[in-house]
Amino acid sequence: MNAASAKWPDDPRTISAAADIRAASGTVSQRVAGLYLNAPVVRSGVALLVSYIAGAGTRVNTPDQDTDRAFNSGRLDPSRTMSITALQRAAVRSWVISGEILGLHRVVEGRYAFQLLDAAQLDATKNEAFAAGGGVIAGVERDGAGVIRAYWILPHAPGDPFATATASVRVPAEDVVHVFEAEFPGQVRGISPLTPVLGQLHHADIALEGRLRQLQVSAMTVALVTTTDGTNPFDGDPNPSLEPGAIIRLAPGETVTPMNGPQSPDFNAFVKVLFRQIASALGVTYEDLLGDLEGVNYSSFRGGALTARRKAEALRKVLLIEGFLEPIFARWQAIERLAGRAGEDVVPAWIEPAWPQIDPEKEAAADIALLDAGLKSRREIVEARGREFATVADEIASDTLRTTTGEAA
Repeated sequence: MNAASAKWPDDPRTISAAADIRAASGTVSQRVAGLYLNAPVVRSGVALLVSYIAGAGTRVNTPDQDTDRAFNSGRLDPSRTMSITALQRAAVRSWVISGEILGLHRVVEGRYAFQLLDAAQLDATKNEAFAAGGGVIAGVERDGAGVIRAYWILPHAPGDPFATATASVRVPAEDVVHVFEAEFPGQVRGISPLTPVLGQLHHADIALEGRLRQLQVSAMTVALVTTTDGTNPFDGDPNPSLEPGAIIRLAPGETVTPMNGPQSPDFNAFVKVLFRQIASALGVTYEDLLGDLEGVNYSSFRGGALTARRKAEALRKVLLIEGFLEPIFARWQAIERLAGRAGEDVVPAWIEPAWPQIDPEKEAAADIALLDAGLKSRREIVEARGREFATVADEIASDTLRTTTGEAA
């Protein structure tokens, strides 16, 4: 029995997964970008994953509140139009669509700036072996020890109106931020998490379009009229029609046979299976992807939400905080110190955006119980809700003072 298919051929072996990713990443990112612009489900999925990982933005938290305020409120793109939250969301969106985040550290008018690039500007055609060891693979230059030394970057993104056949430029690794999820040894490029379900997305589009055509046909009333002698029962009218409320007298022996289009059995169940696969590939819940809460109870919704959050928190830690924000903060802090606008370097901690509460009363009671049992601190509870502990403590002290003053008066 041959169990082979387009996804599982008779010989599924490959040279290496890293090589497959290098070969396919460009085509995959183009297809995902096209679907993002045209397919509502993909649009929803990308926006949902951006909200899961970036949310309202991860903020730096150091012992120096002036440093926190300057970084968290800064507009760090070269044109000074994007907040740090907007940069985070754009970076995560780039990762979902292309599997990579690519950008450059810049200094513009004496201040730090981060320039987010199209991942396609990392020259995938640049491959070269060095006699002393190492080489360039898909635009990433490594030495003989495997240490990344530089990136070969195209000056313009493909499709830019001023893009020409200009060769890629070597940029030292310390000036580049290149983030992707490293899944295999030797991998130097990333690929979109939507890759496994591109086929399902194509099938879903075909199925939905076919269903729409079927509904259009089903809305038509078609009838076959049979006469005994084969003559035209409509007196030569080439386009006869049936009007609502019409009464038509048939001649003896004439019959009318209605024609109905074929029906698709279990269409909704079939489409749900496709959409569940898409949600699974993205690591989000089906209910969040489509907004379909039919038949969902509290326990199942909470269980699915917690699993999706664990996946998103892992990606946020690896991709957004360690891969994206920490290099940006380190370079920003160094430039601020050299310019005399900041003191000694500080080690950053990060306050992540809070998750929406499914049942606020139960979650608050659980936090209080853990606090009373000594298993959780007040700082941990406050920062898990996306607030700075010092700010909340000051607000509580201010409220207490105001209340005490009012009672005394």
